[in-house]
Amino acid sequence: MRTALALVLVAATGVTASAGTYIGVGIGNGANVSDGINTQYTANGRSARGVLGYRIGPFSVEGAYSGYGLVLDGSGLYDSRSLQIAGKYNFAIGDKFELFGRLGLLRTDLNARDVSNTNSSGDGYTMSLGVEYRLDLVATGLGIFVDWTRNSTDQTLDSTVTLGTQTASMWTLGVNFAL
Repeated sequence: MRTALALVLVAATGVTASAGTYIGVGIGNGANVSDGINTQYTANGRSARGVLGYRIGPFSVEGAYSGYGLVLDGSGLYDSRSLQIAGKYNFAIGDKFELFGRLGLLRTDLNARDVSNTNSSGDGYTMSLGVEYRLDLVATGLGIFVDWTRNSTDQTLDSTVTLGTQTASMWTLGVNFAL
């Protein structure tokens, strides 16, 4: 009976400790971008992501804003910005380490930094695989993560000309803070 009670307390404590709102930030390598019409993209700087999420046990819902810079066919500098909503599942592998997967929807805008009118946008999906190390601190919980993310959108120029599917892949290193 004592063993069963101890197991219930440990299980309940684990769920309670990992419930609630969190915020996160991450920085990554420049995105590796490709599309269906073989446009030549070159990364320009690093990628970044800001996250607001809510976790209950191993499940989370996350909203994110991410972006990166790139050079398009040597013709100019562009900024790619995405708004995302995703579900996330964390799988404990022991000693405060967790594997996770994220899958969701996104809206991406690709905007020229110069004065040209070559802006495009599109809807698509985002998916990530990663690992997180969780620390329980006195005032807050802290998670340090690394993940690989792939975003895919069907880009349209000025809401009229279909440009095809654009994909971007990047590695991100970041932190989550439980509130």
